[in-house]
Amino acid sequence: MTAATPRRRRDDPPATAFGRVLRRLGSAPATALACLPALVAGWFVLRIAETVHAGAAGINVAGLFGPALANDLLALARHGFMLVLGAVPLAVLPLRRWCVAALAVTWAALLALQAGLMQYHWSAGVLLGADLFGYSRAEIATTLGGRSQLGIGLVAALGVALAVSMLVLGLSLRPWWPRPRGRTALVAALLSIGAYWILPDHFAPPTAGTEASVDYLRNKTAYFVDRSIAHVAGERGPTHAAAQGLPWTGKDAKFPFAHPERTPDTLGPLFDTHPGTPPNLVFIIVEGLGRSFSGPGARFGSFTPFLDELAGRSLYFENFLAGQGRTFGVLPTVFGSLPFGESGLSALGERMPRHQSLLSILKAQGYHLNYASGSNLDFDNQGLFLRGEGVDTLVSEADYKPPYQRSNYWGYDDRALMEMAIARERADPRVPAVRILQTTSMHDPFTFPDRQAYLAKVGQRLAALGIAESANPAYTAQRDVFASILFADDALRLYFEQAAQLPGYANTIFIVTGDHRLPELPMDTRIERYHVPLIVFSPLLKHPASIKSVSSQFDIAPSLLAFLGHAYGLRVPDEVTWLGTGLDTEKTFRNVHALPLKQTKTELSDFVSGTVYLAQGRLFALADGMRLDRADDEGALARARAQFDAFLAANRRVAGAAALAPTARALAPWREGGRKLNSVDLASEAGQVSVSGVRRGQGGGEPVVEATFVNNGKTPSAAFVPLLVVSDAGGLELGETPGEIRTLAPGATLKVTLKAVLGRAPHGRYFVSVIPSHPQTGRSIGIGQYHVEMPL
Repeated sequence: MTAATPRRRRDDPPATAFGRVLRRLGSAPATALACLPALVAGWFVLRIAETVHAGAAGINVAGLFGPALANDLLALARHGFMLVLGAVPLAVLPLRRWCVAALAVTWAALLALQAGLMQYHWSAGVLLGADLFGYSRAEIATTLGGRSQLGIGLVAALGVALAVSMLVLGLSLRPWWPRPRGRTALVAALLSIGAYWILPDHFAPPTAGTEASVDYLRNKTAYFVDRSIAHVAGERGPTHAAAQGLPWTGKDAKFPFAHPERTPDTLGPLFDTHPGTPPNLVFIIVEGLGRSFSGPGARFGSFTPFLDELAGRSLYFENFLAGQGRTFGVLPTVFGSLPFGESGLSALGERMPRHQSLLSILKAQGYHLNYASGSNLDFDNQGLFLRGEGVDTLVSEADYKPPYQRSNYWGYDDRALMEMAIARERADPRVPAVRILQTTSMHDPFTFPDRQAYLAKVGQRLAALGIAESANPAYTAQRDVFASILFADDALRLYFEQAAQLPGYANTIFIVTGDHRLPELPMDTRIERYHVPLIVFSPLLKHPASIKSVSSQFDIAPSLLAFLGHAYGLRVPDEVTWLGTGLDTEKTFRNVHALPLKQTKTELSDFVSGTVYLAQGRLFALADGMRLDRADDEGALARARAQFDAFLAANRRVAGAAALAPTARALAPWREGGRKLNSVDLASEAGQVSVSGVRRGQGGGEPVVEATFVNNGKTPSAAFVPLLVVSDAGGLELGETPGEIRTLAPGATLKVTLKAVLGRAPHGRYFVSVIPSHPQTGRSIGIGQYHVEMPL
């Protein structure tokens, strides 16, 4: 007899047989654990490809490649238990090499998924999370469009990743390759489960200063899995939150959004009003229109010359926010100031709770309602929402006939839309009217008539702005995006030129805004996705004004109704369900609003309250230009979280509610009493130093900049240094000039003059920022004034 392994006997004790079963079940997870390096090797290759792409897009990857690899390992540590325990069914395979072959197929699928998610990120500008759960199959097919096909470079990278992964898997079959036991695999899985609950889903070093950098760092598959699990499991926050004094903390728990109407008429003093027919309203919702490439101080330079000229004749809201990061919420937000529900109010379809909106209230008082787009109204249930609000006439892609031709899978281009809208207005001159135009050309795949000519105009626009094409990689890599912006701007020029010839133009108010900022251009911060312009133009306007105070699309409907009720005698509701409290027309920077921001149909994790911004649990200080800096105010963080939790709790009631208010209140005449713009509690107010009045100083010699610092608080300010930063049109910093350390008493004002350092740059037009900075760190500790254009 040899010392060989004893043969199985029929009379083995049950415990011994059970042990063999356990060992057998543990063999497949042990093999999966041994094969994980092959998956990591494939990820490493794809990470190199992602790094090359990110570097070409202008991300400073030199100091981020190491942290990116660490995030890939973090993803493996947090999700490894799924891969290890998920291999248990492979225990039925009799040979280890068969198990390895099955794992090879699984690893290949995971690498293909990673590559596909990378392609989506590169095309859409955002990571793909649980978005797919919020759309129908038809909407998913339309949204993905050309994004579903990998670029040739990524295909090659995926091929190399698969080859490297398979090579490592082949090595795992060699006798010298480590072969952990089933017990080891179980311990590793338990540690991974602990890591899933304990460790963060990613980490970002301080050098990752932009949203694009943070997105680069994340493992795309891990993000997709995390967001999908959170959506399926349901991200349930507290059911009760200690927050009051907000539009969603009503006294009736069943109707938390119902509250007395308190919106003041902030627009009335700015218009010449005349008794008689109330004004027509024209809303133009521009797909993807963001402040980072439109208007004064735009980070990329402004590619909307017509809108810039129109803004100079309008009320121009510089620090304006969309309520959503995709199109799904723009109609309920703008026209109803409504909550989102789980996936956007329109997603509820026929189950949308009863509510009042600007459209339904005006419809009841004689307004004729029209809507026009070049797209399919079934997408995001937009047509269903508009019909429910009483819109009389709907124009969609089905109404375009030859010679018009589709531009892409979204429908017809903006020029065709504007021509169609003008023709319809000529044919139907009924007043008063609300007309809504919703564009699509500034959207992937960015195809439109005369595309080649507009691609050439990108270089011409950069030359006019004095920006070198090499100043930002986006000017080359996303040239088609900038071309689409120029095309959309020209389409708007065509519309306004034609509209000026129509009857009723003199009694019309035009409201232009973006549904969200398009994501294909790199974003510095998360809030940039929501930062859009608002232009209010009318021949009735007394004089133009540039407004720096913060407002949002939730404030449009309440303000317009207050204006029409006060100035023209239209009836208004006594009780409303607005999330907004009215447009703030203060010219200096401030924020008197609290508002939620929903990035996608399935992600609601952003919140603004006063001068702080809560983004995925992190707190930032909000400044002019929607500039952000990390905030360490624990009190403001607690208040913002409580307010946001209160909104989330109220918002969860929407899906199952028959109505947002207990009864349909009758409309009543306007009453002035009790109306106040700053009518909500805020997590943080502008209580310390702010900057205003930045301008070119007088005197010869070196150019100087003057600015005024004010302590808005009730206590002495912290010590700060007045800091002047000069940059060129492309955003390149040319020099800094610090002043002396200062403190300000409550309510005190300080005028400062600082020399502008240009380095070797010639005299010309530059951009200056003046901030109250920390004496040691240089970080902003107040509200600065940013990117002011001036000759130096």
